[in-house]
Amino acid sequence: MRFPMTVLRAVTLAPALLVSFVLTVVVCALLPPTLGLVAFVLAGGVLVVLALGQLQEPGIAAVTRSRPATEAELRVMAPVLAELSGRGLDVGALFVRRTQRPSTPVAVAVGRHTVVVSPGLVEATHRGGVTGAEAAAALAHAVGRRQAIRPRLELAVLAATTPWRLMVATLSGVGRAFVGLPFMRLAWTLRAVVGVICVVQSVAEDRAWAGLLGGAVIAMSYLVPAAGRRIELRTEAGADQLVSSLGLGPVLVGLLRRYGHSMTLERMQRLGTAVEQPQQPRLHLVHG
Repeated sequence: MRFPMTVLRAVTLAPALLVSFVLTVVVCALLPPTLGLVAFVLAGGVLVVLALGQLQEPGIAAVTRSRPATEAELRVMAPVLAELSGRGLDVGALFVRRTQRPSTPVAVAVGRHTVVVSPGLVEATHRGGVTGAEAAAALAHAVGRRQAIRPRLELAVLAATTPWRLMVATLSGVGRAFVGLPFMRLAWTLRAVVGVICVVQSVAEDRAWAGLLGGAVIAMSYLVPAAGRRIELRTEAGADQLVSSLGLGPVLVGLLRRYGHSMTLERMQRLGTAVEQPQQPRLHLVHG
């Protein structure tokens, strides 16, 4: 069944927004009354300003932990931006991440005409490890991903869900520390059974609200990742189509292959690359 992108986005964003709101209220409540009230009002005011399209540059820098590209970085990326402009895709502003981790994406489009790139991409382009066309394909793919999602109030939503992302990062680190313990994976796999038991027991004890709340949390642990996977597949397909329409599909394929990214047959076809046929064994006749 194919769900609209708006439904998938709602499934993934609703828990993030709700948890972020609760965490913000809790933190503000722990502060002195006056300071907590001021902090809550300021946070709400910043979200309203971002939703109105103001403070775009500092907002992007804060949310993505990036900064505007320096003159030296712009000189390195100028041929890349010119390549995209010549193909009909304009990038208005270029930001560079302040730090790079293994999970840092190469390029992310934020806002209508802004792309945030990793320091590694700029350095690789400067050293010649990545060609200008390959860097252009990476930036075009980032723009294509945003066009496929078409997010509304993007910066405001990113800022509002910052507490959620911090909590997820913290819990992921804790989870990696305990993942090697016996039966941890089994317990996570069987969480649906735990949810059913929680609901049945709570209803039997006349505490249905607690059971339903616990069951909803466990149900969301299935729904949110599933919706996220569907969004990822659709955004990847939309971005691939944009890259292919710009004539950069084979270039992107070559870049991904060189860095060990596996690709499905469908994706290679979307990018307009001929699939390599496996060599058939030859028969050699042996004359007696």
